[in-house]
Amino acid sequence: MEIILTSILAFGSTNIDDIFILTLFFGDKKYKTSDIYLGQYVGIIILTIVSVIASYTGNFIDSKYIGLMGLFPLYLGLQQIIGLIKRDHKAITLEKKEGFFSDRGMLSIATVTCANGGDNIGTYIPLFAAQTTPEKSIMIAIFMAMVLIWLATAKYLTTHPILIKGISKYGNIITPVVLCLLGLFILKENGSLDLFK
Repeated sequence: MEIILTSILAFGSTNIDDIFILTLFFGDKKYKTSDIYLGQYVGIIILTIVSVIASYTGNFIDSKYIGLMGLFPLYLGLQQIIGLIKRDHKAITLEKKEGFFSDRGMLSIATVTCANGGDNIGTYIPLFAAQTTPEKSIMIAIFMAMVLIWLATAKYLTTHPILIKGISKYGNIITPVVLCLLGLFILKENGSLDLFK
């Protein structure tokens, strides 16, 4: 019972901000629901695998280098803002791209999830290091179930009339701004900006 509670608390505390980001993604019709589901799962799986490996080897990744992943949401947000400002043919073409490698595909969702996962890695490594292999397996299974709950919650929030009206009207502006702020926060929080000095 203790491992279940620990797993729920660890996941919840490190992914509470994902609810807001996922809600924005679900509210933006340019993102496919399947891409959001797959991208979030891929991102969390990558973070979990890195944490498990690090817990076995004892090699802790310097948070400054993890923080560099904040450059991706920053880039994605800036790209969308430039597209909104220019409204030129190139921006429209970029917005219409679809598929795995598009700026609105599954890979972009997974990368944003990983970029926002510095706190996940920092929390999961010591947790996994203290657990037996069966306990790790239980914890990972609970994490995967929690991802589905997170996705369902974010999807449900977009059905709220007032919220969906606001996202539909302002989502194309809010999403890139949030991505830029998220990227800057990740860089600052992990001390990654020091690498550019």
